[in-house]
Amino acid sequence: MLNSEHDVIVAGGGISGTMAAIAAAREGADVLLVERYTALGGMATLGLVQPITTWGRGGSFVIGGSGKRLLEEMIERHPGSATAVNHYGPSCDAEHLKRELEQVALAHGVRLLYHAWITGAEVGGERVQAIRIVSKSGESLLRGRVFVDATGDGDLAAFAGAPVEIGSQGITLMFLVSGIDRDRCPETTEIGRMYKEAGPVNYRGLALFWHPRPDSAYMNVTEVEHHDALDVEDLTAATIACRDQAWRVLERLREHVPGFEQAYIAQTAPALGVRESRHVQGLHVLSGEDVEAGRDFEDTIARASCPVDVHGSANDGRGAYHGLKRSYGVPYRSLVTAQFANVILTGRCISADHVAHSSVRRMAPGFALGEAAGIASAQALSHGDVRDLPTAPLQARLREHGAILDPE
Repeated sequence: MLNSEHDVIVAGGGISGTMAAIAAAREGADVLLVERYTALGGMATLGLVQPITTWGRGGSFVIGGSGKRLLEEMIERHPGSATAVNHYGPSCDAEHLKRELEQVALAHGVRLLYHAWITGAEVGGERVQAIRIVSKSGESLLRGRVFVDATGDGDLAAFAGAPVEIGSQGITLMFLVSGIDRDRCPETTEIGRMYKEAGPVNYRGLALFWHPRPDSAYMNVTEVEHHDALDVEDLTAATIACRDQAWRVLERLREHVPGFEQAYIAQTAPALGVRESRHVQGLHVLSGEDVEAGRDFEDTIARASCPVDVHGSANDGRGAYHGLKRSYGVPYRSLVTAQFANVILTGRCISADHVAHSSVRRMAPGFALGEAAGIASAQALSHGDVRDLPTAPLQARLREHGAILDPE
């Protein structure tokens, strides 16, 4: 496989990259998915970021298409793999979701390559010819006809020389607390109040989301600001600081909240929760105005309705957070750049400004963006240039798989 050639190479195996690889392979492409960690799912699994937040249309609006079906089938086969107890949407057991994503990808013929870091790109004219990776096998060159950048940080596009802008939000390390006596616990809002009165560890309040296991909860509460997510020393410092915060949060809960006396940290996330880094500049920069106005586009390939959610200590620790009145479309033009004929973006590195990014970066839109990117990459194999790919056939194919493209 190493030093090999493929129709489509997907860089990054988070939710969006996994859906892109599955969709491209389903369309008949020879697909290689390159992932630096040990599993698929990204923030949803390795980052322990749950629930998979859904807003609009009874809580299911932004998850349509194959992503919705994948989650439903996982829950049907494994009733204990997810719970809808949380107000924001289903919380999945990370281990169940890892296996489900992997098994679905393999069933569609996706070739997986774990433990591989992208270190560069070979470019010829307006095309990326190959990506360079490093692994335990040494350095390798992977050639492809179409590349999907699902790295989150826009690594592939940046290595190739695409223009980027860099944003920054607070960085978090999620953790899982077990040993909770739910029968003795107050309501979630009361738990948050008790934690706050005990003296928060940082400027964040307590965001607790119940795990499918009755004695466990995901904790989204650690956070540090002003750390560069593209700098290894800053990432190291953020990881150390957030892990320390996790233990101090546990201490507050054990001392001040009934039901938490015997609680313990079952796991801190293997992957740090980076919210924002590079925004690759595409043919259309999705703007805060687009999001707030609920705009639709002729080339809409996904819809989203997650709140504007800019993390930081401003506004008494609340940052900028507010819901949207309606969903908005994401245009295909935000997934392609002017510079490259064979690079498609998906996930949080798509072309969006700081405000729009804070909404579209979430995992629920990632399902839809990934499926669109995957189908587009397969269609581009015969069309030749991703920049002028006809969107009507792409939209039609997405609708066949249940994608939600029309405004409510």
